[in-house]
Amino acid sequence: MLKDVSGSFHLADDVQRVRCVILAVGLLFATGRAAAAPPTLSHLFPAGGQRGTRVIVTCHGSFSWPIKVWAPGLELAPAKESGKLEVFIPRDLAADRVWIRLYNAEGASAAVPFLVGNLKEINEQEPNDRPKTAQAIADPNVTINGVLNSGDVDCFAVPLKAGQTLVAAVDAYARLGSPIDAILQVVSPEGVVLAENHDDVQLDPRLAFTAAKSGSHVVRIFAFPATAGTEIRFSGGAHSIYRLTLTTGPFITHAVPLSVPQTAPGSVELHGWNVPPNTRVPVLPFGGSKRGEYQECEVLDDLRNSPDAKLGFAFDPRFAGSARVRLTPHAAVAGLAYTDSNNPLTLAPSTSVTGCLRKAGQTDEFRIALKKGQPVVVSVESRSLDFPLDPVVKMTAPDGTTVADVDGTGATRDAAFTHVAAKDGVHRLFVGDRYQQGGDRCWYRLTIRMEEPDFELSSGPDNIVVTPGKPAELSITVQRRTTPAGSIGPINIEVVGLPAGVTAPALTSEPTGVTAANVTLKFVSTGAAFSGPIRIIGKATKPKVLQRVARTTPKLGAAFESVWLTAIEKK
Repeated sequence: MLKDVSGSFHLADDVQRVRCVILAVGLLFATGRAAAAPPTLSHLFPAGGQRGTRVIVTCHGSFSWPIKVWAPGLELAPAKESGKLEVFIPRDLAADRVWIRLYNAEGASAAVPFLVGNLKEINEQEPNDRPKTAQAIADPNVTINGVLNSGDVDCFAVPLKAGQTLVAAVDAYARLGSPIDAILQVVSPEGVVLAENHDDVQLDPRLAFTAAKSGSHVVRIFAFPATAGTEIRFSGGAHSIYRLTLTTGPFITHAVPLSVPQTAPGSVELHGWNVPPNTRVPVLPFGGSKRGEYQECEVLDDLRNSPDAKLGFAFDPRFAGSARVRLTPHAAVAGLAYTDSNNPLTLAPSTSVTGCLRKAGQTDEFRIALKKGQPVVVSVESRSLDFPLDPVVKMTAPDGTTVADVDGTGATRDAAFTHVAAKDGVHRLFVGDRYQQGGDRCWYRLTIRMEEPDFELSSGPDNIVVTPGKPAELSITVQRRTTPAGSIGPINIEVVGLPAGVTAPALTSEPTGVTAANVTLKFVSTGAAFSGPIRIIGKATKPKVLQRVARTTPKLGAAFESVWLTAIEKK
C-alpha cells in the first residue's frame, strides 16, 4: 500500500482514494532526483514476512531512490536507505501472497510476489554448507529466508525429541518464481539421509519427518536448475531465493471442503500435518473485504472454472501454512463426499463436491440427472491444487454408452469436458486416478455446472505507458462460449478508472468478423501525469445481461483484473 504525506499508513477503499494517495506520494518525492527510466524489480529479500510484524525488505533491480510503491494489502513506504522498503503486514491479512510494484513518472516495474506467514522469521546465515557447520535453529518453529548461491548447499540444525514430527516446506519455484528445483532432506549430524522429498508443490519440496530418537537433526536444502539443461550440477545464483518453513506444530496444507458458496461460505475444516482434528475456521474473502479489490484471482483456463468464482482464504494465526478455498457462485456440498458404490451420491448441476481417493485403486461414482439438450461443464481438479492425483474422469449416458473419457485437459494433468445430454435420464460419472493411487492426500474437487452463453476477456500485459503525441495500444482477446442455448451478441468493451487527460474510446466486439476474437484499445494522453490501476470491462446484453473484467496473462498461477497505466507528463 502507499504511504501518504502525513506519514500514516492506510488502505485504499476505491480507485478515487487510491488516485489521491498516488498524487500525494508524488508530492512527497517531487524533490527527489528525476528518474530517466521506469524501474525494474526482479525480486525481494526477504521474500515474505510474518503477519503483525514490520520488516525491512531489500529490492533487487534497477531504479532511482526514493521510489513510489504499490502493494495492496500491505502498509509500506520506501526507507531512507536506497533499495529498502519498510513493510508492515496487518495481523488480520487474509492472504498468503501479496504483489509489490515499484513505479515512477516514467513507468512501472513488474509486480513481484511477497509471501505472508504466521511463524517467526529469520534469515539464513553462511557458512552453513555442511551438517557440521549447520546454522543452529533453537526453536524449530520458524520461517527461514535464504538464497542458494551457485553450487550452494544450506544446512540447519534443529533439536527434536523422540516421536516429535517436524514439518519442512520450501517456497521457491511455485509461488516466488525462483529458478530452482529444490531438494529437501533431513539428515543425521553425520550426514546420513533420514528423509527426502523432491517435488510436492510443483517443483517445491515438502516433508513430514518423525524423529526416532532425541537429538539434533539437520535439514538440508540444495537445488538443480528449474529448466533442465545438459549439465548435472547444483544450481544457484542471486535470484535463487527461497523460504523454508520448519515447525513441530500444526502445518495447514488445505481445507475441506475445497469449495464453498459465496452467499454463505461458513467455515471449513483445516487439514495438513500435526493439525488437531475438527479444527474449523471461517472462510474469508481473499485479501479481506476492503483489501481484495486488487488481489490476485483464479486463472481462467482449459479447466473451465466459472468466471464468477472468487478466491476465499482460511488460516489460523497459531498454525503454519494456510488454505485457499474457492467461493463458488453455485451450490457446494458441505464437507467430504464419502462415496458408496452401492449408493452413489446424486448431484444436481450446478454444484461442487470435495472427494478423496483414500484407497489404492478406488473409483468414486456420482449420478447426475440431465434432460435432453442440457449442456454441462464437468471438471476434476487435483494436481492444480497441489495434490498428487492424476485424475481420470468417465461419464456414461443412461443407456451405458460412454460419452466422455478424459485423462488430462490442455496443459494440465487435471480433467475437464463439456457434454450435451442426448436424452433424458441419469448419467453416471466416475472419478479415479491414472496410476491407481490412493491415500490421505489424494483429494480432488469435482465441479458440475450448467454451461450458458458466456465470454472471457484477457488483456495480456499488465503494464502500459502512454506518452503525449504517441498513443499506446492494448490488445484484448475475447473468448466466446457458445452453447445450444445461443451465443453472446455484441460486447461493449471500455476502460474504467481513466484519469482526466487520458482517453481510450470504447470498442465493440461483434459476434462475427475481425473483432469477434480480438479488439485493440488505443490510449491517448493530453499530457497530464498519472500512475495507477485501471480496468477493462466488457458488457453484453444478448442473450442476457453479462459483465466480465479482463484478466491479465497468468503469472505463478495467478491473474489480475487490473492493468497499470502510466501517463507521461508533457514537458
